[in-house]
Amino acid sequence: MPELVAEDIVKRLGENDVLRGVSVKLERGEIVALLGPSGSGKTTLLRCVAGLERPDAGRIVIGDQPVFDTARRIDVPAEKRGIGLVFQSYALWPHRTVFANVAYALRLRGVADAEIRPRVAQALESLGLAQLGSRYPHQLSGGQQQRVALARAVVYNPSLLLMDEPLSNLDAKLREEARAWLRELIKRLQLSALYVTHDQVEAMSIADRIVLLEAGRVEQEGEPERIYEDPATLMTAEFMGSNNRLEGSIRSVSGERAEIAGPNWALSGTLRTGKQAGEAATALIRIESMRLAEEAGENRLALPLTSVLYVGERWEYLFALDGQPIRVWGSARIDGGEQHIHFPADKLWIF
Repeated sequence: MPELVAEDIVKRLGENDVLRGVSVKLERGEIVALLGPSGSGKTTLLRCVAGLERPDAGRIVIGDQPVFDTARRIDVPAEKRGIGLVFQSYALWPHRTVFANVAYALRLRGVADAEIRPRVAQALESLGLAQLGSRYPHQLSGGQQQRVALARAVVYNPSLLLMDEPLSNLDAKLREEARAWLRELIKRLQLSALYVTHDQVEAMSIADRIVLLEAGRVEQEGEPERIYEDPATLMTAEFMGSNNRLEGSIRSVSGERAEIAGPNWALSGTLRTGKQAGEAATALIRIESMRLAEEAGENRLALPLTSVLYVGERWEYLFALDGQPIRVWGSARIDGGEQHIHFPADKLWIF
């Protein structure tokens, strides 16, 4: 049985359709990421599931309990939906200790005092906070505060965990480390989680499945590998990963292959739409798929090097093509001048 079913959710704010019939299903024990740019509707959808926003139409079922249904006039309050919530701001009480912050979730639900202490202790232990119960939020690091917010959300064993950008307040290094332990924690506690983020790397590393939203609709959904390696639309291809984008027109089409050309260049690639010769098109290629070549050859362009950047684990080379920037990654510094760049045809998607 699915842990969450949201069907045809519609939400309007004034004349703006924030959600336009979005449907999401979450299986028991699964982590699903709601991914998308700002304004795509991902946080609004999570808030509708939580009961913090009321949809204008649709149906939401958590476990075997309908919690919202416009046709049947069902709208269960947020506090009765049996969910755990983790917000971007953590929302910790500054005047309460770590222990009291976590215990508050149980007190709200009328749990007996004798049961609260062992349950809070267990939650803190599972998150590596066992020695911090007497501290106050201002005495904790950002990562520790985030774990307290998680402990408060899981202490009453919710059937569903909803997380809205939970790592966004952490610095880059700590956020990278948090991805691994957060996924491990959710899996170890056998929770089902709906996870909102705008960070595609975070979504791919944490989630079992990604639902990519754009302008209030589902653009594409599937396993992270499929979303990244087999994008169905230009928006999906461009949002996922770091890419080079080339604008041109289709010169010829042969089955799944096509040639796209600009004023001073032409490249072969994989056609991902039904466009025909003569139509304007966009070519997209992941930066990691490109290579410097020693000499001219098939699907290679000779481009002038404009800049070289050192970013730690690699060098980034910037070239110019008809006024369009082209980025290539490499392992060593290179001198200026013209370089041959290889664009593998099977990695160059034409939309």
